[in-house]
Amino acid sequence: MTRRLYLLILLTGLLSCGREDTLTFSVMGDVPRQAWEDTLLQAQILAHNQASPSEFMLHVGDIKTGSAPCDEQVYAKVAGYLKALKVPVFIVPGDNEWNDCPDPQQAWSYWHQYFDDFEKNWDQAPAANHQEGHPENMAWISKNVLMIGINLVGGRVYNENVWQEMMTADINWISEQFHAHAKKVYAAVVFAQANPKAKHHWFLERFISQVKSFARPVLYLHGDGHRWLYDKNWQAVNLTRIQVDQGALAVPLEIQVSSQTDSTFAFNRKPFPMPQ
Repeated sequence: MTRRLYLLILLTGLLSCGREDTLTFSVMGDVPRQAWEDTLLQAQILAHNQASPSEFMLHVGDIKTGSAPCDEQVYAKVAGYLKALKVPVFIVPGDNEWNDCPDPQQAWSYWHQYFDDFEKNWDQAPAANHQEGHPENMAWISKNVLMIGINLVGGRVYNENVWQEMMTADINWISEQFHAHAKKVYAAVVFAQANPKAKHHWFLERFISQVKSFARPVLYLHGDGHRWLYDKNWQAVNLTRIQVDQGALAVPLEIQVSSQTDSTFAFNRKPFPMPQ
């Protein structure tokens, strides 16, 4: 084999590895909240099916407004919309469909009925593990990127014991996944509904400690605030935080994760036009 041919094969292999190493996925949140957003969400899903190269979709919660009734039909309706996506969907709870409901226990029952193991509606979905006792928490690896979904919500603290149990389960799950997979991956993405605030201080303090120990780039994705926020080196030098736009304001965010570029995480806020 000539030196030129050898170098050509090597270069081709490296370029191929680079392409295979790039993970592309989409994120939406806080949609649908109003009745007219039902039509908008369906149009966004159609556009995503036609134009997006994403391998899966994340929904970071809040499928209704806090004041809207927490009727079973709401959960069934949104589940039906999301099933129209061609790519698998992973969804975490929001406060509007759980703890802010007049009857949180009934609302939680509806959420589990319609959204537990939701990704299994697609044959090509990555094989996700779900936390024992807290199936709303999930994790999987795609293209050497660790994906972790947790139940961290905003809204009211309707029960202190339930709130603490939620945060404890989240930290235990993140810690377990970081320790189990740190040597297998080059980055991690953690997604939830809430922007951690004072009521999440216990969680945030421990999460930051876990991120620092993980010592690889980590992206924390959330909704809750409805408007785009980008914080690089947020709370730790290896942590980036993104608050995604509300679905009524923007199409799903497209994210690329790659070990082949200077910036591990790249964001496309306009991967296709907003449906009219």
